[in-house]
Amino acid sequence: MKCVTTSRSKSWSGKGLADRHPPAGENTIVTWTQTIRASAAAETRRRAVPTIALWRVGVFVAGIALWALLSVSDVVPAGLLPSPFAVVVALTEQLVTAEYWQAIGLTLWGAAVGLAAAAIVGIAVGLLTAGSSAAELSMRFVIDFGRAFPAVALIAVMVLILGRGIELKATLVFVAVVFLIIVQTQQGVRRIPPSIIETARAFRTPRALLVRRVLLPSAAPSILTGLRLGASVAVLVAISTEVLSGSAGIGNRITDAQLGANPPLAYAYIVTAGLLGFGVNVGLEKLQSAIVRWRPALDGED
Repeated sequence: MKCVTTSRSKSWSGKGLADRHPPAGENTIVTWTQTIRASAAAETRRRAVPTIALWRVGVFVAGIALWALLSVSDVVPAGLLPSPFAVVVALTEQLVTAEYWQAIGLTLWGAAVGLAAAAIVGIAVGLLTAGSSAAELSMRFVIDFGRAFPAVALIAVMVLILGRGIELKATLVFVAVVFLIIVQTQQGVRRIPPSIIETARAFRTPRALLVRRVLLPSAAPSILTGLRLGASVAVLVAISTEVLSGSAGIGNRITDAQLGANPPLAYAYIVTAGLLGFGVNVGLEKLQSAIVRWRPALDGED
């Protein structure tokens, strides 16, 4: 009986060790497989980069060609759509004028002031309400209404109250962007693993310290996404406000060129507006990627 018991005990122990510690060969095969897959994925990405670049160049060239074709056809009334060459000439002439850079500066300044105010209020409200279901439910209607409300609809009233200066653009940009940042901040806080917050509360971390050291850094990726999207909206709203109210900036220069029967100049400023929005978005996207490289480690992603 003792021999049988010992044999069974050894057999069970040996099986458990084998299950818990697989042979070294299996680990080697798994490692090789992971390495091969990673190398194949990297090679696929390297091959895809030139293809994507070629597609982008092709789409851009096709768009310019279509523009040139429409400018000389009867599809668009004569004089309403200048050729790409005429627009490039007008833009080149504007590059050496002070009025051109002043218009860009006024537009960016109005957008930046409104975006900064929206960021301060939006991040604060988002952090304070994200941890409370009652607060989120009570503010849901206001946030949904604010996100759907067109800020430019307030221009007529705001012109009477604020005039046509920087205050008008900043206020409308604030209204257009603040709710977007609130939502993005709340979503960022919701993505934080509950164990992180529970651990901080277990140590009785003060609310202010919890927000500054846990919630804000962990929600940073989502907040930065909101700021990046909000920056593009801010530029768009600032230019729209200038067009509709006559406030100084790129939008006002577009209106002046239109009233002066100078379509090439108007389109030159329209192209400038597009490049401005594109540049702001790309710049903030690069900044976001540089700041939040630690996000996969936080979320447990590969």
